[in-house]
Amino acid sequence: MSKTIIWAETDAKGFESECLFNEDSRCYEVMVCASGRRLCQSEHFTAQTDPMQGLTEADRLKSVQIAERLTIEIERELGDR
Repeated sequence: MSKTIIWAETDAKGFESECLFNEDSRCYEVMVCASGRRLCQSEHFTAQTDPMQGLTEADRLKSVQIAERLTIEIERELGDR
């Protein structure tokens, strides 16, 4: 399974988010991990177009929205919200 990192970031609270493109299944995987707490969640969605031609605005927006939602879910699990 070949994956390419599309974007990655770490927020001020230490949550690490990344968006990967799975070339075999032609989908994106958005993963969020709580740094140092070994708690991660991920979600997949089908790519609108091949990201080698550039990440579409719709795919970028969807990946960011998923990352934000997963961060909130992890915060709730940790009791931070």
